[in-house]
Amino acid sequence: GEYGMAHLLEHMLFLGTTRHRDIKTELADRSVRFNGTTTVDRTNFFGTFNTNADTLAFLLELEADRMVNSLVAKADLDKEMTVVRNEFERGEDQPFTVLNQRINAAAFAWHPYGHATIGPKSDIENVPIEKLQAFYKRYYRPDNATLLIAGAFDKPATLALLARHFGPIAKPAAPPPQPYTVEPPQDGERTVVVRRVGGQPILLASYHVPAITHPDTAALIVYGLLMSLQPSGQLYKQLVEPKLAVAAGIGGVGGADPGTASAFAVLPQDADVSKIEAQLIDLAEGRTAKPFEESELVRVRDIAVNSYRQQMKYPEALIQQISGLIAAGDWRLLFQLMEDIPKVTLADVERVRAAYFRPANRTLGRYLPASATERVEIPVAPPLEQRLASLQGPPTVEAGEQLEPVPTVLETRTKRMVLPSGIPLHTLQKQTRGNTVVLQMQLRWGERDATFVRNGTGMVGTLMNEGSAGFTKQQLQDAFIKLRANFNVTSYDQGATVFISAERDTLLPALRVAADVLRRPLLPQEAFDREVKAGLAAIEASRQEPAVLRQEATRAHYNTARGVKLGHPDYVMSLDERIAELKETTLDDVKRFYADYWSANEAQISVVGALPEVANGGLAAEIDKLFGDWKKPAAPKFVRHVPHHVAVPPARFDAIARDKSNAIVRLHETLPLNSEDADYPALELAVQVFGGGGLESRLSERVRQKEGLTYGIGASLGAGYWGNAGSFAIQASYAPDKRERVIAVIREEVERMSAEGLTAAELARAKKDILEGRRQGRADPGALAGGLTSLAERGETWAAAQARDEKIAAVTVEQANAAWRKHIDANKFIVSTAGDFKTP
Repeated sequence: GEYGMAHLLEHMLFLGTTRHRDIKTELADRSVRFNGTTTVDRTNFFGTFNTNADTLAFLLELEADRMVNSLVAKADLDKEMTVVRNEFERGEDQPFTVLNQRINAAAFAWHPYGHATIGPKSDIENVPIEKLQAFYKRYYRPDNATLLIAGAFDKPATLALLARHFGPIAKPAAPPPQPYTVEPPQDGERTVVVRRVGGQPILLASYHVPAITHPDTAALIVYGLLMSLQPSGQLYKQLVEPKLAVAAGIGGVGGADPGTASAFAVLPQDADVSKIEAQLIDLAEGRTAKPFEESELVRVRDIAVNSYRQQMKYPEALIQQISGLIAAGDWRLLFQLMEDIPKVTLADVERVRAAYFRPANRTLGRYLPASATERVEIPVAPPLEQRLASLQGPPTVEAGEQLEPVPTVLETRTKRMVLPSGIPLHTLQKQTRGNTVVLQMQLRWGERDATFVRNGTGMVGTLMNEGSAGFTKQQLQDAFIKLRANFNVTSYDQGATVFISAERDTLLPALRVAADVLRRPLLPQEAFDREVKAGLAAIEASRQEPAVLRQEATRAHYNTARGVKLGHPDYVMSLDERIAELKETTLDDVKRFYADYWSANEAQISVVGALPEVANGGLAAEIDKLFGDWKKPAAPKFVRHVPHHVAVPPARFDAIARDKSNAIVRLHETLPLNSEDADYPALELAVQVFGGGGLESRLSERVRQKEGLTYGIGASLGAGYWGNAGSFAIQASYAPDKRERVIAVIREEVERMSAEGLTAAELARAKKDILEGRRQGRADPGALAGGLTSLAERGETWAAAQARDEKIAAVTVEQANAAWRKHIDANKFIVSTAGDFKTP
């Protein structure tokens, strides 16, 4: 009866202490992005915020307070239980999640790892408050907790705060309880079958492996990468490339105790499941796998170490990773793995595969009696001191500067130039952690109606990763791995966006590789066929998903209101029409579109971060050399489409999504609105108060926290810089039998907002949340590169961004309420729902 209590208690600890009665609002008032997570080994609570000594002091006092003084009250449990239950119901609609839970339950006959952290629905609904309070007192204590702080802060002052707030908390006389259940060796293959409406076939085979503290962990990580990596991994080559599977791989390691590693394959609807199941298992267990090559080993070791290096650059990711390893015994395990992985040999890989990937140690789905039993003894991990005795310590990563992320400061770091070829180049110098630098290239072409009718426009970018005249797919991947760089191309009807993330000393080499790919792509038939098959499988798999069923129910209404038919860019296609279009698309379509349109005729480039030398033959000259002559005089020039508002009349649509525990609702209204309209900032703030931000919004306060009807609800406002095709939408999830109550409560809150308006306190919090969110976004190099590109497209400088911030700051309560009442009308909503409704 106590399954899921750790996760439920995570929710409860946001509901107040004896000193902090409204934790969520207090956090929101300080613009702290906060949450908590629970795994099989630990619960953590975290908050991210712009550097501020007062905010840090508040958070330290809050965490010390709620460690021992949380209310954990019955009234709060009664409401939060239904929120957690809806989170459970959402998870029950995810085929992979459900399959994994069922496999764990079969794989672990006794150990708690066999139970999902969220717990069964019955325990969520019925846990006595006394048991939850006892659980809280048993585990929330200073000798069972670790505090992690990352970022820029005053260390002596912070240590003093820690002593002040945590020092007085008494350490209980008895030590925290330690689990003592040990999972015995598995005595034969186990099998599970899950049948649900919708989705696509999935195969998942799990194998018991040692705790993460065991020396075999590094070899298991390497083995998973060797089998999974595209395009060299054997699962990829033998299942995905021949289009037997849409995706396949191996991954997973133990936790504080022995856990599981899993081999998986996601299949198209028409797959021969039994045949592919045999192939998947034979490959994972080594019966049909080919010997690995040393070059493959070097590649995956580099990938793994690069991944850890990337985490070292971002404190948020680093402390989350360390948080999990602390639960396994010691935070230094992260760096032990970084030392172990480069030492893994091919012999180590073969040894762990032979030791753990064996039939008697496998759980696939159904239990099948065996003629003889085989038990795989999982070795005991050595003492931690022994494991960590030779640890040399973590690698160093170059520090970043504390640059104030406000437009006036950003403008002083921004340089704008036009290269001899005519390509605009905008740069922003910022010393980043790990010398990270981000480049974004925007390519534009054509007129919307002419490009829309061309098939396969979005596939060009996808197929870029398949290689070029100068690089095979594998060589391309290896080149970017060695350069510690990421490369991505997203293409669409009227353009493409190229994204490169590298480091100061690798950006120019990475750009040269990217130029070869962009200008001389292979666009191979085999890869095209694979993408088409994967796309068709994904569309088919989505047929029974609530979001898809909801859109299918409403599309005709929107198409009629807009007066559009199949073939018009604004027409919402059905699943069958999307399938037909994809089947009609040929590789020749893709190649012809590339030949007709792709060029740097109308390119612009933004680069942000630890820039290499720009002038004197540096970045600017390299860009002009690589792309300056990439011209197509005959290619149609870019003509921006300016969307216009079309009123869509109110209506109600209810779609049936069978065998789904979670239901969804959307209330939508089209608006004649542009982001530069005089009342847009006021409306943006009103919507933020109503349904934006975190748990402090009007909708969240009422529907989630007071009524306990949903795990997630929010409102959003859409308006572009060009045109006036704006929109307002509210979306929520809930239990299917609560549909009418959810809709009624939402309507009540819309009417209350119109009648009573927002308060000065709500407006102040919304202003702070939006402006602080913008500041946080401007601290990210990728977001800054996108911001530079947007400003350039509009012919603006950072002064325009500053002016938009000032307009937000200047909005009054009266203006915000007037904007809401002018634009938002509950009687104009198109209401659409989808779920397993038992009554119409």
